[in-house]
Formats: sequence, structure tokens, C-alpha cells
Amino acid sequence: MNVKRIFSLLMVLVLIMPSFAFADGTPKESEENPTVSSPAADLRATLSQLLSTHFEYQTLVAIKEFQNAPDLEAVEMQLEQNTQNIGDAIASVYGEEAADQFLEIFAEQYENTSGLAMAVKNDNQEKIEEIKNVLLQEFPKELGTFLSNATGGELPEEAAINAIQVHEQFVLDTFFNYINEDYTAAYESFNDGFNQFYEVGAILAQAIVSQMPDKFNHTEAITPASDLRATLNRLLTLHLDYQVLTAIKQYENAPDLEAVEMQLEQNAQDIANAIASVYGEEAAAQFLEIFLEQYENTSGFAMAVKEDNQEKIEELKNILLDEFPTELGTFFSNATGGIIPADAAADLIRTHEQDVLDIFYDYINEDYQAAYERFDLAEEHITTLGTTLASGIVTQFPDKFDGETVPAEMPDTGFGGTAQSTPFLAWALFAGILTIGGAIAIRRKVLQ
Repeated sequence: MNVKRIFSLLMVLVLIMPSFAFADGTPKESEENPTVSSPAADLRATLSQLLSTHFEYQTLVAIKEFQNAPDLEAVEMQLEQNTQNIGDAIASVYGEEAADQFLEIFAEQYENTSGLAMAVKNDNQEKIEEIKNVLLQEFPKELGTFLSNATGGELPEEAAINAIQVHEQFVLDTFFNYINEDYTAAYESFNDGFNQFYEVGAILAQAIVSQMPDKFNHTEAITPASDLRATLNRLLTLHLDYQVLTAIKQYENAPDLEAVEMQLEQNAQDIANAIASVYGEEAAAQFLEIFLEQYENTSGFAMAVKEDNQEKIEELKNILLDEFPTELGTFFSNATGGIIPADAAADLIRTHEQDVLDIFYDYINEDYQAAYERFDLAEEHITTLGTTLASGIVTQFPDKFDGETVPAEMPDTGFGGTAQSTPFLAWALFAGILTIGGAIAIRRKVLQ
């Protein structure tokens, strides 16, 4: 990704959505109606995606370094590229000098993450404690101060430092749980860390927007509509993670397969909860029936490839690339009253399924660079689907997403009491999450 792609999602939607934005001959969204896409909402989406992807690759670097895994180099390259992408985003707002300063700070984090894994592998306790201090104290202070200064204090320094410390602790928790073979705890911590950085993206975006309102046409990053977009994008990106992992772990007969399958099932339930809160339990049950077949067929496909069962491979590819997208696309079109055309929804779902298959094949064929590059592209595709769904729902029910909603309780993002005292955090950061049935589950207990 480069600067030109920072707002690529908006451009994709411009191409996709005219077909249903005026489906009955009248505008579905106007300046008076809520919208999931605005300059500020797009900044939020960009930062949330970049930061959550950073968390994914930082965690992977630690684990792959400890394992001396064959895909370590490819993962390191993706982490470096992600860091550059975040730097590009900063440059587009604050200029190249600020981006260079950010990259200098961030490069140390990457080196120390890898170094920690090596120290743990070598049982070098002195080095472990030294690097943990850097990751949990020095690095958060340096980056938190940078972000606070960049935003002119809109993002309070202490709050920023604390949020980065929380992020680094999630990375360490995921790493240590994984290498200690407590896979359920590892993936729960992974979910929490992913969710937390998605939330930090929203908070950082609103700080920037508050600092430079003219640059973002006086739009807000945190609104009920943009919350819905963020929630669906977050849930669907986690779905991508666990669907890909299910295929790979099934093929490898990996020890964490069961934990991954549990997370994929829980993620499907989270998405169903979101659907239930908008369309009711009957619709959610229908969605789950369709969606769980995808999980079974993904696992079955990996087994068929492992057994070189060509007939089964072709049968399951047809289901995943044709039958499933058609069925789920029709479901989404019917649910939104035709606002989202069935063909358009099916095409987006088909693209996602093809991404999963391509990543899987590249990975098992040991073309790791291609696998991870495709994974990054797949994240863009799945968030296009999430944004399209969110727009369809907001267009269908504008009254549900109009105005401001203040959450009763702010989840732990690492910003502490700032969530209640800082003006830009007084908005409904998690209104969409609360509205659609509590899809986030901080420190959620899955199956024991």
C-alpha cells in the first residue's frame, strides 16, 4: 500500500454502490442522512485497518522467530511494509518529516519484538527483562509523546502511552500463551489485541479530525454509522484470519487446530448476533445455517487437498466459489430489501473465497511472500464487503444511525479515564457495537 491507496476503499465503493444508492430513483444517502463514508470515517477505517494489521504481523514475527519458521522472512517483510504504510498515512497528514520521525521510533519496536522471541528461545532472562522494559515502557512513552505532539494535544500524552502499553502487553500475552501451547488463551488474547488496535484507530482518527476539521470537511470519525462500518469490518477481518488459519491448520494437522476452529465458530456467532440485533433472531439463524456450511467446506477442502482427492476438491471449490456466494449474497440482498443487489454481494463474497483459496495454496506450496501479499489484499477485499453491508443497513434504517449515542460504559482500550473526560472520546465510539448486539467481547471466554 502507498499514499494513493490510503483512501482506496472509498473509491471502490464509488464504483460499486451507485447501482443501489439510487435503487428506487431517489437518493438513499444525502448530506442530511447518516453515511458510513466521509473523509473522517475513511481516515478511521484506514487507521484501524493498518493498526490491526500491524498487530497481526507483530505477533506473527515473535512466534515465527521463536519457531525459526520457514515463513519468518516473509512475515518480517510484511511487518516492515505495514510500518511504511502507517508512515505514509502519517505523511499524508503531517508531512514527510513527521513520518520519518515515526518510522525511526517504530523500527525499534520491530527489532525488539524479534529480539524478545530470540531471548526467550535462548532462555536469556536478562535480555528478556531488558526488552520487555523497552516494549512496555520506553517505546510506549516515545511513541505516545510523538502522537500527542503531532495531534497538538488532542490525543493526551498519558492516555496515548497507556494505550500503546496495552497493545504491547497483548502482543506478549499472545506470544507467551502460544509458545506455552495454551492455544485457547493465545487466540483470545489475539482477538483482544486486534480489537483494541481497531479502537485505537478510531480514537487517533478523531484526534486528527478534531485538530484539522477543514481537512476532513468538518466530518466526524466517530458516529453511529461509522461505528457500524468499523464493527462489521473488524468482525469480517477476523473471520478472514480464522478461515485461512482453519484451512492451513487442518492441512498441517496442527496442534492449535481445535482452538482455531473454536474461534471461527465464535466469530460466526458474533456476526450472527450483529444480524439478529438489526433483523431479528430468525434472520440470524438463517445466516448461521448458511455460514457454518462455509466453515465445514473450508476444513473439508483442506483435507481433500491433503489427500489429493481431485473430485472432492472440485466439488468443494464449486460450493465455496459459486453456491455459497450466491446463497449468502441473496440473503444480504433480501435482508436489505434489495438495497444491496444480490449479484454485487455475491461477487464480493466470491472474491473473498478466492482470496482464501489463493492464500492457502500459496502457503502450502511454500510461496510465503505471495501468501502474505495476498492476505493483505484479502483484508482490503473483506473490508470492502463490510463497508458495503454497513452502507446498505444504514441506508435501510437511517433513523437508527442518526445523531450521537453515548455508550454507557467504555471498554478498556488503554485510554483509562480519558474515555470519559476527553471531549473527542465523549462520542459513541462503540455505539455501533452496542447497537448490533455486543459483537465485541473484550476478554471473552470461549469454550473452556
